[in-house]
Amino acid sequence: MKKALITGVNGFVGRYLGLALKKRGITVYGTSRLKRWEKTEQLNFVDEIIISSFSDKEDIKRVINQVEPDVIFHLAAQSNVRQSWSSPSETILANTMITLLLFESVKEISKSIRIVTIGSSEEYGHWDGIKFPIVEDEYLNPKNPYAISKMNVSLFAKEFSSVFGLDIVHLRPFNHIGPGQGAGFVVPDFAQQIVEIERKNKKPEIIVGNLSAKRDFTDVRDIVEAYVLAAEQGITGQIYNICSGESVEISHVLKSLISMSSENIVVNIDESKFRPNDIPDYYGSNSKFKALTFWKPQFTLQQTLNDVLNDMRSKRTDGK
Repeated sequence: MKKALITGVNGFVGRYLGLALKKRGITVYGTSRLKRWEKTEQLNFVDEIIISSFSDKEDIKRVINQVEPDVIFHLAAQSNVRQSWSSPSETILANTMITLLLFESVKEISKSIRIVTIGSSEEYGHWDGIKFPIVEDEYLNPKNPYAISKMNVSLFAKEFSSVFGLDIVHLRPFNHIGPGQGAGFVVPDFAQQIVEIERKNKKPEIIVGNLSAKRDFTDVRDIVEAYVLAAEQGITGQIYNICSGESVEISHVLKSLISMSSENIVVNIDESKFRPNDIPDYYGSNSKFKALTFWKPQFTLQQTLNDVLNDMRSKRTDGK
């Protein structure tokens, strides 16, 4: 791999992936809808930004022909579950239809290009009797439009690999966290509240919902290392879980973050914040991917949480 194209490179994961690739001496191109990214701007996570909506086949083919990548990491997506309920059609368009257009474009240009599609653990969903840790051939039972869109990507990836001979590897990451993650996710939301308390912008109290749920967390820096290994060693047409293989109670995450602050912070439970049918425990198996690549997470949860909190402290009060 000499040249890589990352769609949605300016996102949380895209920036880390770009850095991981550049460390290996790989030339990185990235697409972005944001016109403020100038092609000549010097960014440490990408060699060149290509402004593209990546929303129709001609535009997609234009980008691919310009870059001539060895690998395409397709990260661009509508990834907010709550937003997917507000705009199901837009979610299907952004996640499933554009990926399908990407497959068709690569099929027409060059089948030698490897495509790494990013799915989600949400594809598995939940039901009575589901077995943990979740393995890749588990029954799929998506519970929201975002999950359905990603499940469809995995189905199209399988068919385009087997029927048309495209070189596609599909990944299903579980919860990933790290410095720079935006609001709306549990760890940065906790960290932001703690920093606001430290700055005396709010009283030393955090009001939360259910803290007993357990989830599978992996540092984004470990996640992107797995993405690179998948591009290098993944078997065409295969699906791989990317996860720690262990679950951690949300209460432990919050207690760990609070222990890193000198403030005396009180945690109060508000049952009105509980989600109906919240899944008590959810984690995956990374055995298939580890057996192939010998990948394993390098960052401990404690180190990741410390990095997230310090990153939040380094930002201005307006979040920049």
